[in-house]
Amino acid sequence: MVFVEPGIGWVTWWLAFADDMAARQGYEFPTLKHAPSDYFHRNIHLTFIDEPHVVRQAHECLGIHNVMWSSDYPHPVSSWPDSQPTVERILAGVTEEDRDLVCYANAARVWNL
Repeated sequence: MVFVEPGIGWVTWWLAFADDMAARQGYEFPTLKHAPSDYFHRNIHLTFIDEPHVVRQAHECLGIHNVMWSSDYPHPVSSWPDSQPTVERILAGVTEEDRDLVCYANAARVWNL
């Protein structure tokens, strides 16, 4: 499943909250054999347009293989016509491998392109 357009900042909080509910707060999820975040990492992907710290969040919580950059063209929230400068700013200092994953390789894998 791919969440397109809602961004990723909220997901780090949600995953921590869901795992905490299962582990510490005593909520019972009888059909789950693993932490909720484990299911997320195996099944969910996210897109973002212009968010700071996206690669750090991906490495710390979301999974670098779970995030994909999107221009969202032609919608008003789009980074177009400044998409390339936006990507350069967001991914400044990021490894080439992470940049490739976020900009195209994850999408190619998820959608069999």
